[in-house]
Amino acid sequence: MIGRAEFRLGCRGLAYLARFDAQFLRFFDRSSAGALRSFQLALLVLPFYLVQFWLEIDGDVPDAARYIAGRMVGYAYNWITFPLILIFAGRLLERDADMPGCITMYNWLSLLWVAFQLPLLVLFAIDRDSSVAIALSYLFLLYSIVLEGFLFVRALRIPAWQAAILVVVDVAINIYVIGPFSRVLGGATFP
Repeated sequence: MIGRAEFRLGCRGLAYLARFDAQFLRFFDRSSAGALRSFQLALLVLPFYLVQFWLEIDGDVPDAARYIAGRMVGYAYNWITFPLILIFAGRLLERDADMPGCITMYNWLSLLWVAFQLPLLVLFAIDRDSSVAIALSYLFLLYSIVLEGFLFVRALRIPAWQAAILVVVDVAINIYVIGPFSRVLGGATFP
């Protein structure tokens, strides 16, 4: 269980990471146990995603409960898939020893993502077609991609081009595999 002290340290590390300060590394438990505990954050950020999934429901979704259930399956896959890819990548890059810490920090990054996305969620709840919210969401996506790359460069001690490949794989899996799969599983129709 993530204790108060670990939570405070993790949040402090996220504050450094958000500023692209390499000191973020010292605030996370980079052991295998720390990596396993970091998966508990999935329950902490789950309410945010439930609201987001609810706001996605429109005329293309015949059954809201089924849609939420399908999106929840995707949510679970999202928490499992990329950390497994990171383990495989760690072996390829000969960074096995750094991988538990990288997975820990990658999972903690979801907490930072939710903190930044919360105002956007409120804007989308008020006006689904808000051009400001859409523009901010793209801007934040770009920031998230760069931040994730920075995390990989520092946590795994790899060149930027290798970190960029990992980020592209992560984004592609989310956008082209897990997202569409979970929407279709939830009964959404696509043109």
